[in-house]
Amino acid sequence: MLTSLALSARTYVDPVTAVPRAVGERRWVVPLLWLMITGAAAGAAFADRLDAAREVIPQMAEKGDLMKASEREVAEEVEQAERIALVLGVGKAVFGMPLAVLMIAVALKILAWLLGRKSEFSALFTSAAVAMLPVALYYLLTAIIALKQDVILPAQAGKLMTTSLQEFFPGPPGRGRVLAAIDFFNLWSAALLGLGFAAAVKLPAWKGVLFGLLLYALYAAAILIGLPGLLGGMK
Repeated sequence: MLTSLALSARTYVDPVTAVPRAVGERRWVVPLLWLMITGAAAGAAFADRLDAAREVIPQMAEKGDLMKASEREVAEEVEQAERIALVLGVGKAVFGMPLAVLMIAVALKILAWLLGRKSEFSALFTSAAVAMLPVALYYLLTAIIALKQDVILPAQAGKLMTTSLQEFFPGPPGRGRVLAAIDFFNLWSAALLGLGFAAAVKLPAWKGVLFGLLLYALYAAAILIGLPGLLGGMK
């Protein structure tokens, strides 16, 4: 366990050496647990400082329920919204993050098959888990920032820390989605994913990093840019 902890910590400062070793030794447990713990901490911290009244009361007024509700009923609605935020935040980390790592590993397995390369699934799963270490760091920093706030508004979800170019170059929604995809932590994860993939299928490290960035570019184009634009156009 201590070796896994040290190797995970070393990944942040010396990924070229640490990632291939982690993949070779199948050290996926600590990175995955770290991701789940920090994700749950971020979700809990956000819910603890959340002022759901800023969202619940306007929604009740829009539906016409505010005038008919007592002060106690309004308070209960606000409290319920905050409980839901806590459950969703922690649940996303505990259940969603392992599922995300599994899906990434499956994508790597498909990529390896397309390239005609063989690798054990455990090595690819480890690559995916190790690649999420920057995301875990993001969650940790988010939790710290959230706890330093007196109040957090619902609209601030995912916006407590500047990590992409969107905040520096505001503009129309289309360009904003593209700039939002250029995210420091996501690109860092993509590079680690590529290093892990290269170690798992015996490719040069630079080729692996290119494949990692390519996978992220495809994901960003489809999910972060294309899908929101499509849904926005349907409204």
